[in-house]
Amino acid sequence: MTATTTNNAANNANTTSTKAEYFNLNIKGLGYLSNIRRIETLNGGFLSVVINALSGPTDSPTYVRFDATVAGKEATDLISRCQKAVEEDQKVLLGFTLSNLTSDIFTLNKGEHAGEQRVSLKARLIKVDWIKIGQAMVYKAKCVESTHRPKLNQAKFMLITPFNKMP
Repeated sequence: MTATTTNNAANNANTTSTKAEYFNLNIKGLGYLSNIRRIETLNGGFLSVVINALSGPTDSPTYVRFDATVAGKEATDLISRCQKAVEEDQKVLLGFTLSNLTSDIFTLNKGEHAGEQRVSLKARLIKVDWIKIGQAMVYKAKCVESTHRPKLNQAKFMLITPFNKMP
């Protein structure tokens, strides 16, 4: 969707500017973090992760796999701090918000299911609400307290002490 606006400048000339607007489809959930890796490109680098999100009844959930690119400084810093725990095969559970969901179909090349097609769900990890490593809550986002309703990007974050001590 594109919005066009016309403004009168000081010299009474009409100026037209175009600003892109978007419809946002966000996914909120909780899931297990794995496969944290840094991808280097010619334009810099970024973090990529796998999130196995829980879905369905709590007594027998199913898992939905998302290949996610981490977006934003806060999310990148928080996920980076989880790298050691993930490498040590500790259970890292997080509350998250994903955006820009896309799908891709791929064909398995190896193993007993070689030749079969699967769907890969890809998204951007834009927010981390909380993180648990094992049974310990190591991070929880704290919202700004104010008399007006905060915008989504005005949330403040706090770190719970044990997470601050992690390398």
